Amino acid sequence: MVVDGSPRHAVESRRHAPDDGRVPAAARLRVLNAGSGLPTAVVARLLRDAGATVLQLTEPGHSPFTDEYPAAPLWARDWAPVRRQDLPTILPSLDVLLVGGEDHPEAAAPPRLTGVEDRHPRLVVLEVGGYVPGWEQPTPATDLLVQARTGFVFEQFRDQPTQFAFAPTLYGAALLGTLGGWAALLQRRRTGRGQRVRVSLQQGLALFWPHLWLSAERPDEAFDAVPPRDVQHLAFRCADGGFVQIVLGVPRALAKVYRVLGIPGPVDPVDRGAANPARGPENYFADRELLAPYFAKMPRAELVEAFAAVGIAAEPVLEPGECFDDPQVRAAGLVTVDPAGYAWPSGAVTLTWCPGDAGPARPAPPVAAVAANSPVAAADGDPPLAGIRVVDLGNWVAGPYASKLLADLGADVIKVEPPAGLSNLTGLRNTLASNRGKRAIVLDLKTTAGLDTMRRLVATADAVHHNFRLGVAERLGVDAATLRATRPDLVYLHTTAYGRAGPRAGRSGFDMVMQALGGHEARAGGAGNGPLWYRSPYLDYAAGALGAIGLLAGLYERAESGAGVDVHTSLLSAALFLRGEVARRPDGSLAGRARLAADRLGFHPAEALYRAADGWVAIDARGERMSQALAAALGLDGLGARARWGAGARAVVAAAVATRPVDALLRLLADAGVWATRCADDAFAALLADDAAWQAALVISVPDLRFGRVTGCFGPLVDVGERTGRQGTHRSAPLPGEHAHEVLAELGLAPDEPARPAGGGVRGSGEPPFVTTS
Repeated sequence: MVVDGSPRHAVESRRHAPDDGRVPAAARLRVLNAGSGLPTAVVARLLRDAGATVLQLTEPGHSPFTDEYPAAPLWARDWAPVRRQDLPTILPSLDVLLVGGEDHPEAAAPPRLTGVEDRHPRLVVLEVGGYVPGWEQPTPATDLLVQARTGFVFEQFRDQPTQFAFAPTLYGAALLGTLGGWAALLQRRRTGRGQRVRVSLQQGLALFWPHLWLSAERPDEAFDAVPPRDVQHLAFRCADGGFVQIVLGVPRALAKVYRVLGIPGPVDPVDRGAANPARGPENYFADRELLAPYFAKMPRAELVEAFAAVGIAAEPVLEPGECFDDPQVRAAGLVTVDPAGYAWPSGAVTLTWCPGDAGPARPAPPVAAVAANSPVAAADGDPPLAGIRVVDLGNWVAGPYASKLLADLGADVIKVEPPAGLSNLTGLRNTLASNRGKRAIVLDLKTTAGLDTMRRLVATADAVHHNFRLGVAERLGVDAATLRATRPDLVYLHTTAYGRAGPRAGRSGFDMVMQALGGHEARAGGAGNGPLWYRSPYLDYAAGALGAIGLLAGLYERAESGAGVDVHTSLLSAALFLRGEVARRPDGSLAGRARLAADRLGFHPAEALYRAADGWVAIDARGERMSQALAAALGLDGLGARARWGAGARAVVAAAVATRPVDALLRLLADAGVWATRCADDAFAALLADDAAWQAALVISVPDLRFGRVTGCFGPLVDVGERTGRQGTHRSAPLPGEHAHEVLAELGLAPDEPARPAGGGVRGSGEPPFVTTS
């Protein structure tokens, strides 16, 4: 696809300037993308969305990444081009320099920027690499090779690997890099110095998978309850041939499904949509064999509306880009259409500046005494977010994961839970992964005393976030406008399911239905196959990362101007964000929507997983020259140009690989200049056995009051300064009310023991007020 020649335009902005005409603080930031491929381009895009000026290093000739990521040139059309020879004059004016990225044999060599931090001490340099430092025998930094080298490719099926189709290493590294960049900019305000921020594709992968790679000294049934390999979720073919995805996430859900489908007889005893290992992977979430014939009797659109009428989350399984014209997607502002007719996803995070007094908070008299107990100012040697306090009102994953990522960087996160406890619908490990590193207090916000304590807490806080359904925060008295009466400069994040406006804005949302609507399940299923849900709620985790980025962008604005900031993201925006490279041409055709091959082993025969004589390998022959080198090395004549390689070429390559032992094959391909690696077959074991992973806090071990020692939960996934990943400074997810004594003492209040629930367990209730689950 060629988009560079279309008319330049003013990209639709998802930023909202303050009403008083001030220029947002981020507009004074200058960012140069001197990196390669998707990760640094996504970082630049997110910084541009917050208001920064972005410059793009341009190279002569055609970039190989333009064909792989068709929307990326559209993002960059208001980025000022910079030639390599102009770098010495540009560098002194920069705030952020993006380097590294993904590798491609036909991409231009990166510029030599050795010692740039010494010459420009205020510069934040964000470096994206392939692996954490010291990782044994690293491969080139590509999505497929990192998935294979780490063993991630064996995390979905028991008997064979698969390439995960949503480019987790690339998008994960971009999210973490943006997070680290904002943290370094905030720290620079305190120290006056920039620094190098490091993140890798390996860490980016871990962003989406923090709950499955865990072990515990004293596990129980809830700890061990995770979706098994080969799991199938509740996506069914309908009478018109399309698929619909449903989620059993509300009370008596299965009974409602039976009524909609007209299924006679008693309801399955597991009437909660709960995991049931006894049913096996195919029927883990419900009896698919029972349900499927009834779905096949009704048209998809009719089923979606019928399920919505009874409160069952349901969405059609669409192809990537097919949702661009969905009324909810348009109402939420998640697609940009330029004057030439090109369309692409946008608006992953929105920031609205709320100047108010634009000065220090002036809390009401009952709260004024709290100031003396606010978090202490950070010192030079502290983590980047030391001195920042965040109040977390969220549940499940997409809400709490945002502040967990900030806690990893040194923020003091206080989790506020109701006396009845929080729902554990998403699984206990998701709860642990989303809340590690926080302190916890129980408050009943429906009482005057609980709400007063909450406002005292907010008076000491820099940010508040939640993922309540629309209207719930207002009913509880913890909406942004109410809390700013206590703290005018508050940064306030609301994570929704579908957005704040539109026909489905009030509905609950789940990772599975968003994977379906956003084209992820169709892409993962493979050509000619049905849809596939991956066994991690990765859209929940992506929404949490986007929320964390929005919080830091808001905190930067507040630090510069004194203004409060409203931040919003959603599960739906995360779904489109992770397919952000898809673009629609003016003629309505879509670019960047490729499906995996039918065997789910890759997108192209030259870039795929293959079974060798004694194991699996990943071959990543990117570009025409390397593809021809692959054919020559394997003795394959007649394959022709790479663009014509199809299923027949895949079979020929597979046959040539199958007879060779892995080590011999890798030596042969290395001699030919073809990128390849052995597929590790146990990702968690590989992590635990690698010293580099421990040194980088990619894997950590923390004491836990309930489970003894929990090992494997990831520490900070981005390195911002020397203290970021230091072992021994991490702690497990808190029990409800675990830190009530110390938090209340900091507020000048006596501990309220009766408000603390007995036992400390996390339990469910009726239909919860939260909107984002998995």
